[in-house]
Amino acid sequence: MTEKLVNIACEEHCLQHNQLSDFRYLFGTLELVLASSHADKTKKIRVVFDWIHSFRVTDEGDLLKMQDELNGQMLTGIYKVEGSYYLTWFNEQSANIHDGDPIDHYLIVTGDDVIDVLSSVSPIISSC
Repeated sequence: MTEKLVNIACEEHCLQHNQLSDFRYLFGTLELVLASSHADKTKKIRVVFDWIHSFRVTDEGDLLKMQDELNGQMLTGIYKVEGSYYLTWFNEQSANIHDGDPIDHYLIVTGDDVIDVLSSVSPIISSC
């Protein structure tokens, strides 16, 4: 199985040049705040998952193997991951109790961090 990234279009909420500036996790809800600065103005974008099963944050510099395997696909943005190794690992760890549940692997890539999220719902993306 090979992972494939499917770009999630954020027409009015471009994620380019954003960095993870804050995140909150409470009762299954994950809120990420991404910020970028341009010409003395800071633009913030909020990405909220109303229900998640798992998440992890990794410095992008520590994902050299992943970057190599994805052949340059992993650019700044938000993606759905098809053929996800993370989702396979999660299902194995949970003794496959979620088989048949609609869980997707989302990947949020910033200049410094990569955030993996396993969620039963699509993210809500808005300016803040």
